[in-house]
This record gives sequence, structure tokens and C-alpha cells, in this order.
Amino acid sequence: MCKRQVSQPDPQSRRLLALITFFLLLLHACTPSTAWLQRTSASPTPVKTATQVSVLPTPSKTSEPTQKPTPDCLLNGGELRNGYFYSETLETDFHFYIYLPPCYQTLTDQHYPVIILLHGLLQTHKQWLRLGLVERMDARIAEETIPPFIIILPHEASFDPPQTSLYPEAIINELIPWVDEQYRTIPQKEYRAIGGVSRGAAWAVRMGFVYHNTFAKVGAHSLPLFEADGAHLLTWVTQISAEDLPVFFIDIGWDDQEWKTAQDFANLLDEYNIPHEWYLFTGGHTEAYWHRHLDQYLRWYANEW
Repeated sequence: MCKRQVSQPDPQSRRLLALITFFLLLLHACTPSTAWLQRTSASPTPVKTATQVSVLPTPSKTSEPTQKPTPDCLLNGGELRNGYFYSETLETDFHFYIYLPPCYQTLTDQHYPVIILLHGLLQTHKQWLRLGLVERMDARIAEETIPPFIIILPHEASFDPPQTSLYPEAIINELIPWVDEQYRTIPQKEYRAIGGVSRGAAWAVRMGFVYHNTFAKVGAHSLPLFEADGAHLLTWVTQISAEDLPVFFIDIGWDDQEWKTAQDFANLLDEYNIPHEWYLFTGGHTEAYWHRHLDQYLRWYANEW
């Protein structure tokens, strides 16, 4: 099922929305609609729509731990490492952070899912750290509300247009194999996700389609989409089976100027029965917004792991 959810705007906006809703209801009498939004409280339960979408089967785990975490190693938290290697693709050093969950050094037989999280325009791989990623991961794993997993934070050093950028190729062909070789990952699609904020969300969507055999989940947080990808979207959704595509999570703030772009993308997925969740919250295109929803992101990525 695709899930849709919005937050209640302020009183002044509510009056404006009432007028808009009135005219939309008039239009709806003549024009069929492919997307419905239900306005609820700030943190409502996702509402199922009438659209039926395909659901990925629950994967069977390929690596089960033979040891159990101890309270000591859980309370000690995870480990953040600063890494790099020389990229033949980019012809320069490729820098990244990698987060290893609590008890990684203790449970030496356990292998872990991997999430790649991408930063926004004119930012660095430190952005997700500012959002409180490490602290949230440590706390949620310790209280067992999410399972342990590895997170990679790549640095996009040159903000080239998507038509000429080699950033995705470096991630797919060099970074992921390097991490799989160096760390105890579960190197299967069902246990690999990619997401991002702002420009990172646009990259995540593009890579989710182009490399749909690599990722099972794509998180698009405050999605602007690349202008160059507009011409490719219809080709992607029509020529790739919905069963082969990753599941998408799209969210954005009501005060974000890109909210209509994100909604249109969610409507496109809805039209072609591609599994996704769509959320329209209050807030803007800010780190405060992403910080506020970080727990929701982490729970969604880790679902069924």
C-alpha cells in the first residue's frame, strides 16, 4: 500500500485551504483525481489510500547473529569512522563517514544491513551528523526500537549536473564494494537502502531508478528532483517492473517551495502502482525539519530488517 499523510497548517492557512478545497471539490466533480490527501494532526497515523500497490516480499535473512548484545556494549554506543580511498572514477580521494552500530566489535559473527545517506547542495557529509544521526542511532538501537545497521555518509565534493556527474558511479562501483569488503555487511538488495535530503534526495531517487537492482528502499526527504530527470521519469516507471523497483518514502514540509514537485512525483508513483509512502508535514526546507523527522526516517529504513 502507498501511505499518505499531511499535517494541519496554521489558522490563517486553514482559511485559505478551505477556499481552495471548495474549488477543488467543484473541479473534482468533472475531473478524476489520482491522489487524495487527508489532513490530520501533526503526527498522525498513515492513512491507506484506495490505490493498490505491489509489496516486496519479506526477505529471508542470510546471516543470523550467534551472539547476543550485552548491556555494556549497547550503552557504549556505536562508532563513527572517517574513511577515504582513491577513486579511479573521480580521479581523486573519495571521502565518507561510516557508522558502525553498538556491539559491532563484540558480535563478530553478525552481519548488517547498510544505508547510504546523501547530503544536500553546498553541504558536506557532516550534515547528517548535525541532524543528530549518531545519537539517535545509539539511543534507538539501545532501546531496541530499531535493529542495528551500518550507515555510510559519502561526500559529494563537486556539485556537477547529473548528466555529467560521476558521483553515482563512484558510489555504486567503488564505495559499496569497498565497504562490503572491509566490513561485515549483508551484500544483498533487500538489505541495502539509499536516501538523502534536498539534492541528496534527488540523487537517491535517480539512483533508485538507474540502479534499481542495488537498492530495496529509497528515502526522498524534501525532494526537489533534478530538472534533467523530468524527461526520464515516465520512461523509468513504464519500462521497469514495479516489482523490481525499490519502495519509496517521500516527505516534505508544507512551507517548502518544492512541495508540489514532491507531490507530483508521489502522484506518478501512485498512478503506476509503485510502492511508496507520501507525507506532507508542516515545516520548511531546513535542517530543523529533517532533525524533527529523523526517528521516522530511521524506523522506515529499518522496517522488516
